[in-house]
Amino acid sequence: MIAEMEVSKENVRQSVERIAPVLEKYRDEGERERSLPAAVVAAMRGAGLLRLWVPKEYGGDEVDLPVFMRAAESMARIDSAAGWVLSVGAAGPLLTAFVPPENAMEIYANGPDTLLAGASAPQGARAVPVQGGYKVTGRWPLASGSQHGEWLGIVTMLFDGDGPVMDEHGAPDFKSMFLPREDCQIEDTWYSLGMRGTGSTHFSVKDVFVPEGRVFSVFTAQPQVSGPLYRLGVLPMFAMTVTSVLPGIARAAIDEFVALAKAKTPTFSQTGLATRPTIHAEVAQVEALVQSARAFLYEVADEMMASVKAGQPVSEDLEARRRLACTNVGASCTQAVDRLFALAGSTTVYSGHRLERLLRDIHTAGQHLFVSPVWWEKTGQYYFGQGLGMP
Repeated sequence: MIAEMEVSKENVRQSVERIAPVLEKYRDEGERERSLPAAVVAAMRGAGLLRLWVPKEYGGDEVDLPVFMRAAESMARIDSAAGWVLSVGAAGPLLTAFVPPENAMEIYANGPDTLLAGASAPQGARAVPVQGGYKVTGRWPLASGSQHGEWLGIVTMLFDGDGPVMDEHGAPDFKSMFLPREDCQIEDTWYSLGMRGTGSTHFSVKDVFVPEGRVFSVFTAQPQVSGPLYRLGVLPMFAMTVTSVLPGIARAAIDEFVALAKAKTPTFSQTGLATRPTIHAEVAQVEALVQSARAFLYEVADEMMASVKAGQPVSEDLEARRRLACTNVGASCTQAVDRLFALAGSTTVYSGHRLERLLRDIHTAGQHLFVSPVWWEKTGQYYFGQGLGMP
């Protein structure tokens, strides 16, 4: 297992390769059942992949950002849904770095191999201070992997009466909280275009008590553990892990198209698709599109880690590059899959074809806020001296 050796890019890759047969075996089941199969979660746990971002103080591996990203990308190349659930469910433990150790150890009572699912877009949610903690009511969509998460993380605004509580910067005080899954009602709402195996359904809670020790302020809390990893910032870390899934999906689409082209002779043609110079040129351009976007993303990840390891915060310039890198990956990888699908002809229009599924997956993943085209404008403003604004 990974936990028994020094964790590196190479042995994380090997761990993903070891469970590849399981991912491939259950890929169709996840699509059909709209949830990641339990066997896949068990394989991820057995390979040590759920402890990658658990703090070392709690028995985890605390791998660098690029190492984690490569794990999610490699899994997404095999199964988009599995890569996505890893990118959020195995990244979830980074949040435990921001609560007191005794409360973090409550979450890891059964060991560090914990899938920590959750959601951050509250619908009618509110937390009200009470003695010793908060009473919480609300509903959250897009809780990927929540069917398997032992704990669920939520983000909600803090209220005092009818109005929100403001933080020290004059903005609403958003709180991140941990709830055991048994306190939550998991709903069956995940009927989606793509990424069906992620099980990204809604869940809700009503008047649930959350103790103070399992709560922290999203934008102002400081890590309670020593590792530099956790000084990168919660939202930028999640943004990078989620984004890393898209190059994996695009790589799978390139692989699938090349295999299809080698075997296909189009209607009314006497030569195979793979013999056409236009196809060669198009695949080369798609390769350049994906590889350049991916290289920019990992370059930024390396720079972010170098900064915090040197004891420096992530600068505004680097955060601007981070936002650009994520947005560029979203645009480039989606364009790449679209171009390949168009070249493949009618072969891929049937439900269940691998390239058809990858097309649906990339467009669903590409709807996430972290890779939204809105960041072109919001980041571009920074270069005109208007500041970065919210992450």
